[in-house]
Amino acid sequence: MKKIAIIAILVITFASCNQKSTATSTKESKIEKVKYACPMHPEVTGNQGEKCSKCGMDLKEVKS
Repeated sequence: MKKIAIIAILVITFASCNQKSTATSTKESKIEKVKYACPMHPEVTGNQGEKCSKCGMDLKEVKS
């Protein structure tokens, strides 16, 4: 009976550890999804600090 209780506790512990790591990766993926686009030409997109290839303006963060 003690063996079953110990195994059950170990299974619950490992299952809860896996859920925490998934939550962390979800937060990281939300951070990476920031998009930047030209205010005058929204079809021109890129990364932070880049300039528009059509007019040379700095790309701004797109708010959805």
